[in-house]
Amino acid sequence: MISLGSTAALALTLYAPLPAHASGAGVLPPILLPTYTCDSVRGDPGRTVLFGDCSASLGAVTNGGFTGEAVGVARRVPLRIRCTGGGAADVPGEVTLQDCVQTG
Repeated sequence: MISLGSTAALALTLYAPLPAHASGAGVLPPILLPTYTCDSVRGDPGRTVLFGDCSASLGAVTNGGFTGEAVGVARRVPLRIRCTGGGAADVPGEVTLQDCVQTG
């Protein structure tokens, strides 16, 4: 039979937060960038257009221009890009992203 004290100790062990693991210069929170997901993609790394049934998440602008970084994901093509030059959104029609590199 397990005592109440043993049960409490086991619960604390199972539900205690895990210790942080340092990596490089320290532990940083994950980067959550505004993300656009659309059916298809066209263009080039300088100016990429995602189009068709687009959705915006993680604070992404849904209509109008924006600056800064954003992630673009195409559903029909296995493509994920990270863009640094801002762009323009007209969700759900299309999203234009500037200065992109493929990440997946």
